[in-house]
Amino acid sequence: MIPMLIVYGAYTHKGKVRKRNEDYFYIPNKTKGVEDIAMVADGMGGHNAGDLASRMVVEHILEYFYQHKNNIKSIDDVRDAIHQAMQNANQKVYEYSITDAMYSGMGTTLTLAYFFEDTVCIGHVGDSRGYIIREGELKQITKDHSLVQELLENGSITPDEMQHHPQKNVITRALGTDKHVRIDYYEVKMQPNDALILCTDGLLNHVNIEDKIEFIMSNRLPQHIAEKLGEKALDGGGIDNITVVVAKYLNGAEKR
Repeated sequence: MIPMLIVYGAYTHKGKVRKRNEDYFYIPNKTKGVEDIAMVADGMGGHNAGDLASRMVVEHILEYFYQHKNNIKSIDDVRDAIHQAMQNANQKVYEYSITDAMYSGMGTTLTLAYFFEDTVCIGHVGDSRGYIIREGELKQITKDHSLVQELLENGSITPDEMQHHPQKNVITRALGTDKHVRIDYYEVKMQPNDALILCTDGLLNHVNIEDKIEFIMSNRLPQHIAEKLGEKALDGGGIDNITVVVAKYLNGAEKR
């Protein structure tokens, strides 16, 4: 198996309209000591303590993977760990939400990517998204848990109408709003030069990622890619919090 090197970058901003940033993200760093995982979370707008919910979920999941990292030895172990970590985080936020009326209804989306050998394993709840760009083509990995997605699937609206629908921000599934949560899980075999994009809907309000494929594929620095995509969303209006994580999967032999 060809050794792979994963390089990460991230950008987050509260945008031009919101008073605070309810998004939260993680990419590997020395402080947390958790490798091979990246996450984006979007605290539920219009609900109490969305910023707290997104941070709690990410931090609880990091704690779980740190405690269990030595037990993850196969893809099956990764799948089970993702489900258990997300369920545990869901329970923590839900239990916190019922301690005080000011936290009632708090919740968050989460899109999580765990890299294991040549596979990226995705855990997903809500309408943040995960994309893969390979050989100049963009593919959306995750499916939104949103009202407009349901309307699209039953034929009530078209893809073009989704973007401007008055209820486009209504999500149908989130972490922390109920005792239990259904988690979507995906696996994608990675190839050298693949780029993985995780983002909240604040980016997608203003940036068509498909239009940026050439820029993403030609730039080797994920941090630069993330910053430029985020700044593009900000320049486009920044009506929501903006968060994007970029991970590039490189041939290990290319490491400098």
